[in-house]
Amino acid sequence: MDLARRARFLCRSAALGAVTAAAALCMGLGALGLLIAAFIIWLSHMLGIAAAVAIGGGVLLIFTLMVVGFGMLALRHMRARQPSLMSEAIGMLSLGLRLATLMIRRDPSKVLLAAMIAGGMAEHFSRNRQQD
Repeated sequence: MDLARRARFLCRSAALGAVTAAAALCMGLGALGLLIAAFIIWLSHMLGIAAAVAIGGGVLLIFTLMVVGFGMLALRHMRARQPSLMSEAIGMLSLGLRLATLMIRRDPSKVLLAAMIAGGMAEHFSRNRQQD
């Protein structure tokens, strides 16, 4: 598993999500402010200027929804290109098996000695955990 690539992907996804959320929040608050102002103007004057402000708020709200939609599409596209963790784990396991097979074919006695040492270390560390 390529940890650096996975970390880079997570950082980019988080940054894109944060920027999209901040833009949507700013535009949504602006739209809400315009719609509230339009409602107050409409109530106070009952003139056409309120319709212009309401249209401006509606347009800003539509832009907000578009930004959120494009951000979600971009995040979904980024996730679709990433390989799954299971496929990366299977690839790493197959690489380890190929390496072990190559080492066994070249010098089986050294591999047997390394396996005995690794088994002894694993038993030693697991025994220390059980005592704690």
